[in-house]
Amino acid sequence: MDKRKLLLIFIGLCGGMASGLLGIGGGLIFVPLLISITKFDQKVAHATSVGAIVPAVIVGAAIYGLNKFGNLGDSIYLGIGGIIGAQIGARLMYKIPNKQLKKGFGVILAIVAIRMIISWI
Repeated sequence: MDKRKLLLIFIGLCGGMASGLLGIGGGLIFVPLLISITKFDQKVAHATSVGAIVPAVIVGAAIYGLNKFGNLGDSIYLGIGGIIGAQIGARLMYKIPNKQLKKGFGVILAIVAIRMIISWI
């Protein structure tokens, strides 16, 4: 197996573990690693991340369900909103220049990090 495929598997492992353990979207892990390690373009990293997280989410949700965690009813409503939001977001992404998209993504990461740190206090 070539180095690129091994790197992608490693990035997938990191994102999948974060998704399963922390309940975060894989994009918080996938996008920065795809850009920094594999040199993906910002938009390609976003699109690849969305496609890659689907299998990890299915497996994680199944394991949570088998262990009686989560709330299936609420998950359905979140999923409905997510389907609509993903369509809007995917269409908007292609209208935003890479530089602005990267800055916006960085701001979101910083806000999430700050909120997580504040929640510890």
